[in-house]
Amino acid sequence: MLELTTNLLCKMAVPIDDDNVVLTTRIPLPNSDKEVLIITLNRPSKKNCFNTRLCHELASIFCNVANEVQSYDATPINNDDDNDQQKLAAVILTGAGKSFCAGADLSAPPNPLYQVSLRKVLRI
Repeated sequence: MLELTTNLLCKMAVPIDDDNVVLTTRIPLPNSDKEVLIITLNRPSKKNCFNTRLCHELASIFCNVANEVQSYDATPINNDDDNDQQKLAAVILTGAGKSFCAGADLSAPPNPLYQVSLRKVLRI
């Protein structure tokens, strides 16, 4: 079910244009080969409110993260040498400027059709 959901989300998550409304940075952890992914909502002038473009870009990023994590070996990690391909240790979601996120952008709200189709995929 998770794989089906991820595949459908990936098909739906198409960036609308090249504006950087979401930024990503990978930071290596000290004394480890692991990384932390920092996802930054980048609409500080709008207090990082969600609009359709931001929703699409976030969905695309999380789709890529899901695909990366699914590619990891399913066996538990016993020590650092057991699973070198598991690079992603954590994901941090933050906002640029003074606000994390003030909700939906009422001047350009997220597309309700996109939200409804996303709910059906996730079975919320």
